Amino acid sequence: MPSRRKTREFVLQVLFAADARNEDPLDTLVFLENHFSAEEEEDLKMHRVAREFAHALVEAVSRDRGAIDDLITRLSQHWKLHRINRVDRNILRMAIAEMTNFSQTPGRVVLDEAIEIGKRYGAENSAAFINGILDRIHALLNRSPAAVDLKEMIAVLDESNSTD
Repeated sequence: MPSRRKTREFVLQVLFAADARNEDPLDTLVFLENHFSAEEEEDLKMHRVAREFAHALVEAVSRDRGAIDDLITRLSQHWKLHRINRVDRNILRMAIAEMTNFSQTPGRVVLDEAIEIGKRYGAENSAAFINGILDRIHALLNRSPAAVDLKEMIAVLDESNSTD
């Protein structure tokens, strides 16, 4: 069975392509699967990732993208979502979706995997940026496992910090 890291890297490619094409990640996943299954040699590459995990993770990002993007925007102070580079933005989307939808995977593991993927595919400062955002989310996860609930909790924290 392929590693979860390889699957996460594949999901990042799907999310990156969907973001570049401004389409739903599920549509991009279906397109890529159809493309890979058209040729026998290419089909082997699709089997290198854990298909069920990839589908579930892409589906979670697609479903929760609005709440996830709001979280990223709130936590990336002084950065608008569209100004965050596409690789970092999609690593964050993927990691937040996994943290909030896959309770069997420890949050610290997801955070570490996202940082390593950021080091490999992102810019020089990607790992630190990804760590800063996901570390805060990881700390809040003990209170709520859902992206929508995290968004509300961060809004309350932001309000209390602005009155200090």
